[in-house]
Amino acid sequence: MQPPMQPGTSQPFSIDGFLAAVRAQKKIVHFRRKQTIFSQGERSDAMFYIEKGTVKLTVASRDGKEAIIAVFDGGTFFGESCIASDRPARFHTAIALTDMRVVKIDRKAIINTLRATSDAFYDCISTLLMRSARVQQDFANNLLETSEKRLARALLSISRLNDGQSPPFSKITQQDWANMIGITRQRVNALLAQFRESGFIDDAVGLRVNPSIAFVLRKGQAGTFTD
Repeated sequence: MQPPMQPGTSQPFSIDGFLAAVRAQKKIVHFRRKQTIFSQGERSDAMFYIEKGTVKLTVASRDGKEAIIAVFDGGTFFGESCIASDRPARFHTAIALTDMRVVKIDRKAIINTLRATSDAFYDCISTLLMRSARVQQDFANNLLETSEKRLARALLSISRLNDGQSPPFSKITQQDWANMIGITRQRVNALLAQFRESGFIDDAVGLRVNPSIAFVLRKGQAGTFTD
């Protein structure tokens, strides 16, 4: 497989050139097929570059459901969560789909180079990676969670935007909620009615969400809620 081209050039990406730029030594690591490279929630202390082989990235819910969010092969980085914050954690689990040969790049070398450029540049990169992690988590939630959990999470998210707003944002339509979390408007109508009856929301004027709606997220299916 040919190495990837750098954007706007005819030159392939050079891992050796990148390692020289971040002042890191080349550390080759081999993984066997089906071997776990790192697990979701673990401390994130390195990034990896695939020289040969294929990796899959998965996320798991608390009840053990699993979803594949990406598959990468040669010429690709993964494990970039190590740049995201002072105490980074893995956003997902990485498992070798084939025997792999990868270059392991320590977090410290990358961070030192980014900070040498400027703290502002590093903060920007870190913020973008944290946003990427949230997008991945939202995608995973849509794959793994029940519809009432997805709606409860969306309600909480919007309610946080409403904090300090007087009056609160205009009412979001049931079709908006349906489009946001990928279910039918009829399903949204039924769930909102149950949330309203349980005292989780008040949407008579704008939208106000009772923090107790977090019960739906903590306990799974609550009361008569079904998917």
